[in-house]
Amino acid sequence: MISAAQVAALFPRAAAEHQRALAGRGPALFDRLGITGQRLHFLLAQLGHESEGLTRVVEGLNYRPERLMVVFPGLFPTLPLAAPYANNSEKLANFVYAGRYGNGPPASGDGYRFSGRGYIQITWRENYEKIGRLVGFDLVANPGLAASPDHALEVACGFWTFKKLNAVTDTGDFTAVTRVINARLVGLDDRRAWLDKVIRVMAPAAAPTAVMPPAATVVAVQRALRARGFSGIGAADGDPGPRTLAAVAEFRRRQNIAPGGIDAALLAALDIVI
Repeated sequence: MISAAQVAALFPRAAAEHQRALAGRGPALFDRLGITGQRLHFLLAQLGHESEGLTRVVEGLNYRPERLMVVFPGLFPTLPLAAPYANNSEKLANFVYAGRYGNGPPASGDGYRFSGRGYIQITWRENYEKIGRLVGFDLVANPGLAASPDHALEVACGFWTFKKLNAVTDTGDFTAVTRVINARLVGLDDRRAWLDKVIRVMAPAAAPTAVMPPAATVVAVQRALRARGFSGIGAADGDPGPRTLAAVAEFRRRQNIAPGGIDAALLAALDIVI
């Protein structure tokens, strides 16, 4: 499902222990949770953005006063209000994350203790508790496990399962998946760029004898796939690019059609007559 070479191509700047964990633990974990095909593509794209390619597994909260006014405008509308929290991750987290989703007041230290960690940056005591229970780790007592190479992938997949993102992914709506992870759709363009990279890296090598189908056939396939919910392929432009081929592979998987490209079996399943 994902090889060490693919992991290295996707996340070349990641620490070796994170690469090994993803390549070693990923295949069995993804298979057990049904994270295959398009689901895996969407997951890897989101992880790529959230963790900056598996290089940032702890939330960065070191901000200059001016930046605090941009990131948290409602809390820091002026420089004098922002200055005491500048370049102080712990104080800032304990303030901005206080009193919500299971976190206690600033003095409890919950804001910093349960700030963003891991490949998908889980936040809030409530999420640490629920996801920890789901994956079998005591993340409340040991929040750092969410960012450790030996646990980060299970925690990220636990979040994915907890939020029922397999079902959202099956609609083909990448934006909807992003909204569950980040309600304000922060970084959507970067997430889409990650998705393109994932699809390109994960695409099976084309057979040497493969014949390019006529553009009209590709357009018909693209339109049929879009009508069936695969909106992520983009415009029906006749170009069998990586998004189209990924949608073809996912449709074939769902229909229990043997792996392949745009062939007679696919056209028949899509009710296309050429």
